[in-house]
Amino acid sequence: MNGRIFQVTPSGEIVWEYVNPFFKESTLSGTQTINTNWVFRAQPVPYDWVPEGTPHSEKGLQPIDISKFRVPQTKNN
Repeated sequence: MNGRIFQVTPSGEIVWEYVNPFFKESTLSGTQTINTNWVFRAQPVPYDWVPEGTPHSEKGLQPIDISKFRVPQTKNN
């Protein structure tokens, strides 16, 4: 499991991709602590499901290397 969600065409092309940028420590089996960005659930919806009048925009992005992707840590005051 990880925090990556994507859609693939029948020919294997990735249509879109989302990587959850929020990481948090989690304990596995009560013993091992890991830093994870897991996602509980994702539900696909039609593009026009968003209410009318909501701004839409699309832009192409370069694929990222998930093994090197990190969100900078911020200090809580």
